[in-house]
Amino acid sequence: MKTATDVRVGNVIRSGGKSCKVISQEVRGTGKFGKTVHLKVKGLEDGNMQELSVRAEDKVEDIELARVKMQYLYKDQSQYVFMNTETYEQFFLSEKVIGSQGSFLKENSEIDILFEGEKPLSIDFPKIAELKVVSTTPPAKGARAANYKEAELENGLKLLVPPFIKEGDSVRVDVETSSYLDRVVTKNFGGGQPERASKTNE
Repeated sequence: MKTATDVRVGNVIRSGGKSCKVISQEVRGTGKFGKTVHLKVKGLEDGNMQELSVRAEDKVEDIELARVKMQYLYKDQSQYVFMNTETYEQFFLSEKVIGSQGSFLKENSEIDILFEGEKPLSIDFPKIAELKVVSTTPPAKGARAANYKEAELENGLKLLVPPFIKEGDSVRVDVETSSYLDRVVTKNFGGGQPERASKTNE
């Protein structure tokens, strides 16, 4: 158990009998009138979002989850299929649980699955993904960065990017929000190995 004020973003807690991941945490109020902790959580089993308000001194049940690296195999209708590469046992996660982040899964790639006991609950996606732009309009002459345009990435995701982004560019994307962060560029110093960097404008 944790005191409500000790709960942090990314922690997994029990709410209404369900395992929920903390998306945001905010403490409001003063010591004189009592502090309240406001939590925004996402159900790991159903993907539903909810907001909770608890007194600062109240206890919250935190959950320790096991992290298992597994191989993503394929999507079968409304379920994603994963395999433990050591035991070859297969596990399933529903489309509802994974949500729009399913577009970041690549067949045969490895990903961390969070388990509570023997039950898989969700995927621990990386915070940032690098993806190639496969389709977008050519850079507009004199266009300002504030004038965003649509681009389609190699995983089928469509999002808004600055006007200087072109087909073939690689961009960094926030996996949680599916939003553009910056463009990835490769710099070569003195003929050595290329060094990857990122930039937000030209």
